[in-house]
Amino acid sequence: MGKNHSKAKFTQWDLDRFSNITKIPRDKVDKLYQEFITSTGKDNRMDKKDFRRFYKEMFLSRQVHAEGTGPSAPIMWSDHDLDKFANHVFKAFDREGSGKLSFEDFVNAYLLLDNGSSASTTDTSSRDRFNYIMDNNNPTPGYVSREQGEELFNCLSQINADDTQIPANDTAWEHHWSQIDDGSGKVTQEKFVEYVTNSNDYKPNFRPTTA
Repeated sequence: MGKNHSKAKFTQWDLDRFSNITKIPRDKVDKLYQEFITSTGKDNRMDKKDFRRFYKEMFLSRQVHAEGTGPSAPIMWSDHDLDKFANHVFKAFDREGSGKLSFEDFVNAYLLLDNGSSASTTDTSSRDRFNYIMDNNNPTPGYVSREQGEELFNCLSQINADDTQIPANDTAWEHHWSQIDDGSGKVTQEKFVEYVTNSNDYKPNFRPTTA
């Protein structure tokens, strides 16, 4: 995440699964990806302006899909909210400070931020969303290395942090890792996902909020 760890290109991902998790129709996901390719040029990486536009398009697509099928999605966020989301996302994923993100990074961020809609949680658990991110970005399928675990912990801390919140320090990370590592320097993906989605420090990131 942020270091091009994804095991496959976005076009090879399980788009049906992504559509089911986000409640965005499959054809709309394909359309958004093609728009991304067209608008970002040769490097296929988005800046903050692109991020805000695509994030809003994805949200609206899910909102339209949800109407008539269940509880309505929350009111659209303001430009200020989108700017705040963009700043948190780029801080979490743009490790090199290039000011650009891949579409894979964008999808990861969308799933991590997608905790505010009843439409996103009707049939989808926090484990489903986090497992999807892990399945498509973990360079060591089936288990999580210490390095990958630290990157994921830091990403979760930054992407959902308040603007005034002090970033998580090494002590906090070491504490969490010590709870799940048996000394081998790696843990199973199942154990890692279970811990993160149930940890008091991180489960609020996955809990749906109300509009």
